[in-house]
Amino acid sequence: MTSRLSLLAGLALMAGFSAFAEAPETAEDAGRATEADELSVNFREFVDEAIGEGLLTPADQAPVSASAPSEPTQLFRGRLSPTDAAAPVEVDSACISDAVLDLQAFEEFSTYEHFLNWRAEQVATGISLTPADVAMAYVSIGLYAEGRLQVSGMEDTDSRYIRNLSRLLEDGSVPDIELFEQVAACNMYGDIWLSLARLSLLDEKGVDLLDLNLMSYRRLPYRLKVRTASLAIPSLDRMEKTLLSEKLMADFSAEEIRRSQRLAFTRAMIDMNQGGIERERQLREFLNVPELRSETAAVLMRHGLPVEASLQDELVGDLLKNVQQLPRGSDVRASLETMLKGPGEISDYEMISELAELPAMQDPETRKLLGNQLAARLQKDFEGADRLASLAAMSAVGENEDILSGNSGHDQIVESAARFAGNIGLLSVMTALSEDIPDSEGLTSERAALAFRMQDFASLRDLTQTRSDNPDVMRLAAMAAVLTNDRAWLAKVASRVVLDTPTVVDLIETDAASGNWILPAAVYSAAERITQEDYRPRIDAVLALKFGKAEPRLQRIKLSEIPEHLSQISAALNSNFQEMP
Repeated sequence: MTSRLSLLAGLALMAGFSAFAEAPETAEDAGRATEADELSVNFREFVDEAIGEGLLTPADQAPVSASAPSEPTQLFRGRLSPTDAAAPVEVDSACISDAVLDLQAFEEFSTYEHFLNWRAEQVATGISLTPADVAMAYVSIGLYAEGRLQVSGMEDTDSRYIRNLSRLLEDGSVPDIELFEQVAACNMYGDIWLSLARLSLLDEKGVDLLDLNLMSYRRLPYRLKVRTASLAIPSLDRMEKTLLSEKLMADFSAEEIRRSQRLAFTRAMIDMNQGGIERERQLREFLNVPELRSETAAVLMRHGLPVEASLQDELVGDLLKNVQQLPRGSDVRASLETMLKGPGEISDYEMISELAELPAMQDPETRKLLGNQLAARLQKDFEGADRLASLAAMSAVGENEDILSGNSGHDQIVESAARFAGNIGLLSVMTALSEDIPDSEGLTSERAALAFRMQDFASLRDLTQTRSDNPDVMRLAAMAAVLTNDRAWLAKVASRVVLDTPTVVDLIETDAASGNWILPAAVYSAAERITQEDYRPRIDAVLALKFGKAEPRLQRIKLSEIPEHLSQISAALNSNFQEMP
């Protein structure tokens, strides 16, 4: 911390002295400027260290006063005065001259001293430097905000492009993708930056374009090459383009990677694709680096590894912010698909619901993509063993019906939600969800079984009106009529009951357990004809109870008076009710 404070103090002191110097206008002035440059060794060392620390890259561009002149003003020594700046050249389209993006003169730049020497040489030889020239020189050594200030307030195409490029390199933002596309179409050096802009938007079209421009990448000044790799590789990692990532990293030595925190992080990110505890440990070390904390957590989660809940919330917020900031003209669907995919993704139901409300998500194809993501997540949770996850999925189905409506798996997902609701005894939820899908025999049977278990005989009556063709519905309705001693209801449903062996046994056991004995004789006759050994003990027990006493039809039997064997029948009946579809 002490060294950083000393560094800042030194920078402030040196910048204060240099702020009052005039740009050289004559050969003598140029000589004095050159001599001053040679004497400012400490200043250059401060600046080089500050670049490495990120202290000379302010987060926001200084606001331009409304009263300020449109020409660039001289902020400190080395900046060109308005009289030195060439007038903006008007162009018919977004085309800019190749010279603006030709970085060959800066290919060996890596320090602030390189910039100072270059500028002194240009001035000494009488070459007139434009704001764009100086801006690109600053960009080449990683001073993106300084480069932007050189063209601040200028609206010619060169200046607009440089401002957009510096923003892209500084924080990965792409406010105007169309400008990058237009310039790439007419400038031989524009493709490398268009590929980086597309990758920053997670647009896979940037992958092939970058692969085609690897030679341009390799000729970039060192700091630009590091920054380009640092921006491109995280996007390539999300897209599972490991080979291209390795090609980018191949331009750096092991020592260069060790010295650069960003390169070390990208190396660890790529290595995670091979798995292993040691590689995970190396990646987790970057959780302690504030500016890399979120990116590290995102990589860990993509590999299905746990991270703190606070980091997950932070990543959800970042994703929403990224979608909101997608520029006009960008491929929203491609970007969204890459953001959401991955086995350990953070795309929870609340986040998907919030995404669905954003203006950028209202395009039909984009909503279809969002629906596919939601459907995959829901099905995964319903098929898993985590009941809390299934509960969250059930709630999400009800809340996101509009997103799921056009999905091919809609009916299956809603049925899964309804079945889960039935499993936990939420009959009203199960009924409401069932109304959104075509009738399913299995689901209808489960609804009837749940209504019977919960003694919701009103719901069971409703089912007999709408699903009288379902044998489980009619069987359970007949059992409910017996339990409630409702002879009229029994008479109404009896003709639709299929008297197979399991149904007959269920009916007579229910009749015995209730003590009402209201089943018609035809059911008992069917029971007497059953010969399967598995059922005979149960049947014989009920028949003995029914016919083993005088005038059984006139006698009411209380459960407390039923012999021990009838208690066993009742227990078996209850077990049967719980297991039945």
